[in-house]
Amino acid sequence: MFRGRYEHTMTDKGRVSVPSKFREVMRSKYSEETLIVTNFDKCLMAYPITEWNEIEKKVVEFPQFKQEVISFLRYLMGSAVDCPIDGQGRILIPPSLRAGAGIQKEVTLIGMLNRFEIWGKEVWEAEEAERAFEKFRKSTEILVGDGL
Repeated sequence: MFRGRYEHTMTDKGRVSVPSKFREVMRSKYSEETLIVTNFDKCLMAYPITEWNEIEKKVVEFPQFKQEVISFLRYLMGSAVDCPIDGQGRILIPPSLRAGAGIQKEVTLIGMLNRFEIWGKEVWEAEEAERAFEKFRKSTEILVGDGL
């Protein structure tokens, strides 16, 4: 399973090193060296082909003429790209995907069990700061209720 958080620097051409622990998972569990990378929320999601195929099997069963399904398919499936891992352990992320996720030079990769996320470092840090504040706000509400 993909676990942990790693920071890497993207090359000028858009290549990102896949953490060695993630490559080990690819070799041992999936015995393949290609990922499907697609837009998701404020980041990119990278799926081993086996996991991606499972998603496609489920999605094809959705009602194809529902507007929500059409929008979902356009966004998620329409941006999906095959990204083989090269001999140096890197994937090439197309410019359109980088731009959509706000990925500049520094990236943060986060293991999500059967897939991993690729974030622009600045976007990830802003997301984490927002979550930290939200947790603080909720804690404050609880503590104020307890007499703070």
